[in-house]
Amino acid sequence: MLKGQDIVCFGPTDWWGMNPSCGTHIMRNLAKANRVLYVNPISSDLLGILGRNGFWRRMVRKLKSLLKFARRVSGNLYILSPIFLPIQGNAVVDWVNNALLKMQVRLFICLLGFRRPLVWVENVRAADIISSFRWCLIIYHVSDRFDLCPYARNKDKLREREFWMTSNSDLIICVSRKLYESKKKVRSDIYYLPHGVDFELFRKAAENGECFEGLLNVPHPIAGYFGTLTAENDTELLKHCAANLRNISFVFAGQITAGDYGELAKMPNVILLGQVPYEKIPALCASFDVCLLPWKMSEWVTYCNPLKLFEYMASGRPIVSVPIGEVVEKYADIVSLARNKEEHCDAIVWELNNDTAERERRRIETAREHSWDNHIEQLSRIISDAVAAKKQQDEFVLTMPVQKVVLNG
Repeated sequence: MLKGQDIVCFGPTDWWGMNPSCGTHIMRNLAKANRVLYVNPISSDLLGILGRNGFWRRMVRKLKSLLKFARRVSGNLYILSPIFLPIQGNAVVDWVNNALLKMQVRLFICLLGFRRPLVWVENVRAADIISSFRWCLIIYHVSDRFDLCPYARNKDKLREREFWMTSNSDLIICVSRKLYESKKKVRSDIYYLPHGVDFELFRKAAENGECFEGLLNVPHPIAGYFGTLTAENDTELLKHCAANLRNISFVFAGQITAGDYGELAKMPNVILLGQVPYEKIPALCASFDVCLLPWKMSEWVTYCNPLKLFEYMASGRPIVSVPIGEVVEKYADIVSLARNKEEHCDAIVWELNNDTAERERRRIETAREHSWDNHIEQLSRIISDAVAAKKQQDEFVLTMPVQKVVLNG
């Protein structure tokens, strides 16, 4: 594992308000042997989320995070929730926010005694201030195409920031093959490293036959999904499946942030659990008889590599998914792919009746290979090699002979 480094991470999700993302999993693991300052995002935009589902809940959650300001989570892990103006896209306000962010990050780098830390960027909003610091290494972790997100505002500015990160980073790591191929067209020093999984956590829950307490009286079989519920989840597809498979209970866990789930929630064999804490999700997953990846196949989704895919696999449960490229190319032999409503119904029934012990074993082994321990080892090798190469490059520049120029006259 990477050891003895100072790391500043500009994270894509709020540490305090959301279940762990790939970036928060990585930082928690790296903090076992390195000092980490995780900077919560300042991208909340009142104008952008006004009128969306859960507006006030989101505002309260963000306010609670801001009130924590700076906290030490463990011996080596610190969380900073920067103070900022909750408006994006206005030139003056953006300038003020950049100044506030630089001041607060610089202050805590000094207080923690970080010297030329690594910077890990998953939130491209940080591109506006990166050049104001001296970093040992700039790492761009590409986990999404945020400019394609239907909820994102100021997309031209997002693309500008993304282009800057792509052009100026020392190391670029992509979580999906399609993200990797898109970056490979621009640079050659790109790495593909998909998400990891808390393998033992999910495997143990499945082996112990744990049952989520909210589903004790729900009849099996259960088809389930956990994750944020948005307009990108295909509610028409889900309503069709629930209406045509009345003997199956459909369970969806997650905060609704966009989209209309009213009709779906009224169906007799559908249960919406709301947001479930991460520590209870393994038991929830173990309670499913088949796991779902039910999104609309928008351009945004085609770049995704779902974090929950390996969590599903670690439980051993069968999986039905829309044809996301990452799943189609690598896991079509152990995951059922469905391209329309009818295929989804057929795939759910097929998985419930025809999944085999061999397919289950292969899903579990695939998840084991992608445990966070293995992920961090691979990541550590990549970063250590990049740090060594950067150091060698800097030493070469310092030792280059200075040419004396003699001016005539």
